[in-house]
Amino acid sequence: MKKALATVLTAGMVCSMVSPVTAFAALEDYNIVTSADTHKVIFDTDMGYFQDDTYALFMLLQADAAGYLDLLGVTSVGGNVTIAEGTTGILNQLEAVGREDIPVYMGTDIPIMGLHDDETIAANGLKRIKSMEKVLKYGDTISYDNLGELENETWGYSSLKPQEDKAWEFMVQAVKENPGQVTIIAVGACTNVALAIMNDPTFAENTAGIYYMGGAIDVPGNDTPCAERNWYYDPESVDICLQADFPVQVVVPHDISYNQVLTKDLVEKLMDGETVYNKLVEEHAYPTFVEDPERRQRLWDAQVPGIFLCPDLISKSDVRDIAMVADMGYAYGESVAWAEGTGPAKSTTCTVVYDVDGEAYWNFVADLFSAQF
Repeated sequence: MKKALATVLTAGMVCSMVSPVTAFAALEDYNIVTSADTHKVIFDTDMGYFQDDTYALFMLLQADAAGYLDLLGVTSVGGNVTIAEGTTGILNQLEAVGREDIPVYMGTDIPIMGLHDDETIAANGLKRIKSMEKVLKYGDTISYDNLGELENETWGYSSLKPQEDKAWEFMVQAVKENPGQVTIIAVGACTNVALAIMNDPTFAENTAGIYYMGGAIDVPGNDTPCAERNWYYDPESVDICLQADFPVQVVVPHDISYNQVLTKDLVEKLMDGETVYNKLVEEHAYPTFVEDPERRQRLWDAQVPGIFLCPDLISKSDVRDIAMVADMGYAYGESVAWAEGTGPAKSTTCTVVYDVDGEAYWNFVADLFSAQF
């Protein structure tokens, strides 16, 4: 079962595109393989403001509106931000696009094993990333509606509120209600998903699978020489997830950011339309590219929804056996990969997506953003 998606993803790597006449007509020309009737999604994210998480969220919202998937909810998790900042960002951006119908659940920014002390960090040659420093400093003093000096002055606070249930509780309940249909798209730390697994041993096997943005497979890490940010934030949670019985595990690693970047031309493409998504890209993303026309913004999370919706957009993928280094030491947080079938007993066979057909992919995103549903 874990290898089933690999066949789908590696068959027909380049999508044949028809020049769009209108945005909605153009979407009919893509080989979108999902349907809201059978494909439910939980988006687990360390949300910022108009970073790669935002583009991923907007894609999922439009896909939900089009009936390509059923976005059951958005959950906040640690990674790039504190849980309070991330929750506030999710709520603000949902309100800005008029999607108050999407429920938001707060997760946690405290790793499974807690935040390591300074002595442990120093002794093992590691580093404490800025988001963890903020959790240590502000964790008990801020909330999603009272961020203090961490408040984003441009966005302020949303009138929306998160749900009362914890993120992992929502995940477990959603999967129980929709067995075999819920895909977890995890683009931050894996803490919420690991908590769901720990609290319900049947959780993973009853999902449709999990898509990660995390790990560094054939490139150096971006937090340590070995480790990528999302998986370095909570390696123990990744280890729990990788060894769980998800029917399908797809990894979109740090490697893809070497290939896919946002440029001024691409942002202008994403602005071309009359939807709220086009307008928000123009208002919040475009000015930085006007100031610096040569800017090249690395993207990670923004590739995951498109890969889920339209696997034909993938241009390079592989099947690897992957394990996470969760033992403290210089390699803590490293994602180790072997050729398929050669990994140790605790490794898991995953489909790894290294790249997409950039022109086709961003045409797809632009058509999705500008479609009126």
